[in-house]
Amino acid sequence: MEARSSTYRIESLREVENNFSSVIDALSETGPVVITKNGESRAVLLPVDESTDLESLLLSASPRFRKVFDRAAKSKSWTALDDL
Repeated sequence: MEARSSTYRIESLREVENNFSSVIDALSETGPVVITKNGESRAVLLPVDESTDLESLLLSASPRFRKVFDRAAKSKSWTALDDL
């Protein structure tokens, strides 16, 4: 059973396991898929292509990076882009 939002789909782990190839093939049309196990969100499948910035995508999901980013934001010790 699949649930839909305007920006992503929600699928059970069992459904994704049983239809993995078709789920992957459809990502570019359907958008992200939130995978649930026992009714709780556990993972997300995201469509990517040659223009996807994988490094930024992965960093945005990193608790360690968010902690460093938040600490820098609080200290207001930003470097202006023009200064780089």
